[in-house]
Amino acid sequence: MTLIEGITSGFLQSISWAVFPYLLGGSIFGLIIGVIPGLSGHFAMAMAVTFLYTMEPGAGIAFLLGAHATVAQGGGLTAILFSTPGTGQNAATLLDGPPMRDKGEAGVAVGAAMASCFLGATFGAIVLALLIPVLREVVLFFGPPEVFVLAFLALTFVAVLGKEDMTRSLIAALLGLLLAMIGVDNVTNTERFTMGSERMADGLSLVPVILGLFAVAEMIDLWARGGSLAKDMPTALSAKDTQKQIFKGIGTAFTHWWLVMRCSAIGTTMGLIPGLGSAPAAFVAYGHAKQTSKDKASFGKGNVEGVIGPEAANDAVEGGALASTLAFGIPGSSSMAILLSGLFILGLETGPVMLNTNVDLVFIMIFTIIIGNLIGTIVGMFLVNPLSRATSIRASVMVPVLMAIIATGAFAGDRAIFDIGVAVIFGIVGYAMKVLNYSRAALLIGFVLGFAVEKNLYLALLLDGPLFILQPIPLALAIITIVFLGWNVFSIYRDRRRRIIPGEPVN
Repeated sequence: MTLIEGITSGFLQSISWAVFPYLLGGSIFGLIIGVIPGLSGHFAMAMAVTFLYTMEPGAGIAFLLGAHATVAQGGGLTAILFSTPGTGQNAATLLDGPPMRDKGEAGVAVGAAMASCFLGATFGAIVLALLIPVLREVVLFFGPPEVFVLAFLALTFVAVLGKEDMTRSLIAALLGLLLAMIGVDNVTNTERFTMGSERMADGLSLVPVILGLFAVAEMIDLWARGGSLAKDMPTALSAKDTQKQIFKGIGTAFTHWWLVMRCSAIGTTMGLIPGLGSAPAAFVAYGHAKQTSKDKASFGKGNVEGVIGPEAANDAVEGGALASTLAFGIPGSSSMAILLSGLFILGLETGPVMLNTNVDLVFIMIFTIIIGNLIGTIVGMFLVNPLSRATSIRASVMVPVLMAIIATGAFAGDRAIFDIGVAVIFGIVGYAMKVLNYSRAALLIGFVLGFAVEKNLYLALLLDGPLFILQPIPLALAIITIVFLGWNVFSIYRDRRRRIIPGEPVN
């Protein structure tokens, strides 16, 4: 089957009655899962896999990927409206989404987020279509040395996430790396920081840590100050005003098309590299958006660019992750690992067979990502009104309800009461960090990248010795890391010097 035949067949199958109902059902299911805190894309796909046994390949792929495609959109809704990220990749949206809500611009933030998700997913899907012929060669350039340095480059982006206090931000990031080491070391099989607990031997799960740092911490803060979730918004907006804001936010996302393109490219590139995932990509995109913005000071206070950047990146990731999965069976994320099992259930193989014999199924996947996100955007618009009006409910009513949902989300992953305790403990830690002006986002990205940094450093030293950093790609990435970190140190020193020396001219 030629490429043109595959594109045509894939599109016609995607909109056919044999496939489209499954795509629609999967997309709505994924959006609902995304709205529920703690239930991420891999949870949605794990649930969807159980329905594949009686489906045809096209319908099964559409249902499975449709369920995954809209999760980030649902998670973005709750991250903005309730300061509770539905999924890990939406954590970066917490930095500017809730501040926009507090200023009465919840609809603008949601509209920008949904449109950015759609545009990012479309970008990733197009890149997938273009890169498949050369993908094997591209991805194989990234071994352990390259992945280690790239992960460390992502970690240095925390320097711009700490509200101008790079020292506190880096402290939080290093604490995240330390927390990622809890459990049995996958390389040496040695227990670290487990205190003799069998539960601690498995390490800390990402979902309860995220829910604790952000959701529980926000609930503690909301309970302490009282009032409503949208603290600076005197009354709930009408349905008409909310819809106006949503369309304004969608228009804003298209206005910032160049930022969307750049952040989508960041997400797609990081998705190509197995193991990094969408959460680091969202934080890197946020850092890039802040670095390139003309209004850096407003980031963290409700800048719409801080919503557009990460939301575009976290949906674009899946195009890259899907590409490496289909080309030679290396899943770029946990969701893609579940996709592999789903393809096996449907009787399909990845690699040359998929890219040549079943190229129409590849394009069903591509069109599923695009159409699924479009469905999520349209359906999400109807969910904003009831959800945004709920933000005006007083804290004494809202907090118990959301805490019950948060506890359910923390429990759902591993079905362990222990994870609810982890969420509560990290909620206290997150609230303390918020009060003391430490970056919770920096801690989270350190925690997320901890495993990739440690494992790939060990493998790089084992395979290439301590001079692995002098190889071309690691050396180039290391230079970028040093320049980026050095520029931030210089900028902070320069700004402090200007504040100390009155009357110094500003260049």
